[in-house]
Amino acid sequence: MDTLNYISVLERSLKAHIRLNPCADEPQNWKLDIQLFYQGHPAGTTSFNLHGYTREEAEQVARTVKDNQFMMREIDEYLWGESD
Repeated sequence: MDTLNYISVLERSLKAHIRLNPCADEPQNWKLDIQLFYQGHPAGTTSFNLHGYTREEAEQVARTVKDNQFMMREIDEYLWGESD
């Protein structure tokens, strides 16, 4: 399987290039790389490991990052740190 690429608006000024890569030696494991852009400028890169996902499930996660509360919280903490 080839790498899948998505572009997504996560929040008003925050966009992401999302890349889903299969693990060659582990068929139900995936690496989800997210390159972030804030107001059109590179803001960093983060990634998530998806273990035990089918291809369809991993693709669904990649397509719906902005709806995933856990991932969005991790992205916010990565970009802005804890604001408490």
